[in-house]
Amino acid sequence: MANDDIVRAFYTARGTNDTKALRALLTPDVRWHEPGDEDYSGTHEGRETVLKLLEDLHQATNGTFTLKPTGFLTTDEHVVAKIRWSASRGETHVAGNEIAIYRITEGKIAEAWFHVDGYDPEALTTVFALH
Repeated sequence: MANDDIVRAFYTARGTNDTKALRALLTPDVRWHEPGDEDYSGTHEGRETVLKLLEDLHQATNGTFTLKPTGFLTTDEHVVAKIRWSASRGETHVAGNEIAIYRITEGKIAEAWFHVDGYDPEALTTVFALH
């Protein structure tokens, strides 16, 4: 599978909350870097830790969190994905843009970094609060 196909499959699995498919796309020692000062920000290490984070974000938004890839740039080891995202919680809605960088090792996502912009920071905190 080509590197960009791995990342496309990842977003498809996120869209359907398919934990089995997500697990198969991540290395056991995956490193996941979430930006900002939110309660989920920081580096998350290990497949089960990352899967829990993804499930927590899905649950925090009552399944409204959507990620729509709009473009890819691929090298031998990395995939850069341009993403449009949105989510809601109650009456609060937030949307923005993201550049996601994935390091691919042996056909799986080994590391990910996210750079977001174009969103309301207060709405982001309200919608994605895990605690």
